[in-house]
Amino acid sequence: MGEINGHEVRLAFYSHSYERAIEDYVIREIQFTAHPREALEQCMREGERHAVLILHGSLLVGFFVLHTWAGAKKYSENRRALLLRAFSVDSRFQGKGYGKQALALLDDFIKLHFPDVNEIVLGVNHANVRAQQLYLHHGFSDTGRRVIGTHGEQFVYHKKMG
Repeated sequence: MGEINGHEVRLAFYSHSYERAIEDYVIREIQFTAHPREALEQCMREGERHAVLILHGSLLVGFFVLHTWAGAKKYSENRRALLLRAFSVDSRFQGKGYGKQALALLDDFIKLHFPDVNEIVLGVNHANVRAQQLYLHHGFSDTGRRVIGTHGEQFVYHKKMG
């Protein structure tokens, strides 16, 4: 229920049936983002963080968190902004377009579950050029703002919701 489906992937809120898959999740670029297990622990402690699974069939291939105003306010003055954070694709499934497909579905997923949101914001590490290109390709733009994150300087990107 509440899923958004694409050609090969779908987005769904985390359910406990994926607990083992989260434990087995492989991430090599840990210098740029949190492991889903760590991000999920924060979601459980803070109700304004929402864990989202990127699924290929029933297989967990990616993960991210949508964080409401409590998280977004570091990146935007817009109280209707939503922060995209901890976005990753399991290293075993990278290069198959799953991240691109997930970002293509993101707007519809947000409109369905967060209808008041009119902007998506994120911080992308200055050294993570591949992620920067991915976000720019999917309609995000650099705000020119910079913040210091857990893993160093981040560029603040945003995307207006239509």
